[in-house]
Amino acid sequence: MTEMFFLVGAPRCGTTAMSRYLRKHPRICFSVPKEPHYLAYAPEIPLEEMRRTYLETFFPHRAPQHRLLGEGSVSTLYSDLAIQRALALDPDARFLAMVRNPMELLPSYHQRLLYVLDEDVRDFATAWGLQAERAQGRHLPKSCRDPRFLQYAEIGRLGERVERLFELAGRERCHVVVHDDFRSETAKVYEQVLTFLGLEHDGRTSFPRRLESRTFRSLALHRLLMRPPMALAKAVIGAKVAREKARTGAAGEGNTKKKKPWLKRARSRLLAWNSISSPPAPLPAALREELRETFHADTARLGRLLNRDLSHWR
Repeated sequence: MTEMFFLVGAPRCGTTAMSRYLRKHPRICFSVPKEPHYLAYAPEIPLEEMRRTYLETFFPHRAPQHRLLGEGSVSTLYSDLAIQRALALDPDARFLAMVRNPMELLPSYHQRLLYVLDEDVRDFATAWGLQAERAQGRHLPKSCRDPRFLQYAEIGRLGERVERLFELAGRERCHVVVHDDFRSETAKVYEQVLTFLGLEHDGRTSFPRRLESRTFRSLALHRLLMRPPMALAKAVIGAKVAREKARTGAAGEGNTKKKKPWLKRARSRLLAWNSISSPPAPLPAALREELRETFHADTARLGRLLNRDLSHWR
């Protein structure tokens, strides 16, 4: 089987941009969608059945020229099960992680959860304060696909998760990109990633970035487009993939003859019209200090793992 790599997260650390660059490399077949989330949420089935389902659903476009299959589910970093399943699919798999200052990551992540309707508390300080209640199953948005998404402190503990990734996969098969570097030296970081993956440089010199923090004009329209009724979802993306989406939370298209491209294009245009740029609000001083205290030890741990001074994050 073709070798595999996993762009495992963390969220809001540049994984979407990195995946766009990598999917254009002629030797890489990148999954559709970018984040299948299959390995974290699939039911327990025999390994060969899991491999067949995984490849047929998310890599139907693979071809002989592709040396690597890659995917970018950011849930993988937070799931021991997903990492173990990735290793079962390919014992020689490589793992690419991206990390960021949690005081930048978390407000952006909160904004993203609002956009995808997993969060309904618009003030980040309030949402941060609800973590203990939500861990007990209270104050959960009806549309939240997984309550663990709302445990912001766990999402921000990147030192803990990177250390666990190293333990499970082996340090030599992991490469960590610090968002500061990706933002300031994108071309250099991209070249380092290709070297880690064992691929020749593809000559890319352009690295466009998109503003990803968005909100919406109309909540009702956004709900219809993002969480459509099953009948509409089947019409747009096909019955088979709609069932997979409902089960795993993946927002993918997949390979099905039943999907209707004109409906998909219409949905994309409406989403674009209804979406507007909305950067996260600045953190209040008290919350900023609380985040510093919360992540002080974990940031020091990540710095030791990467042999890098990250004290400026604190």
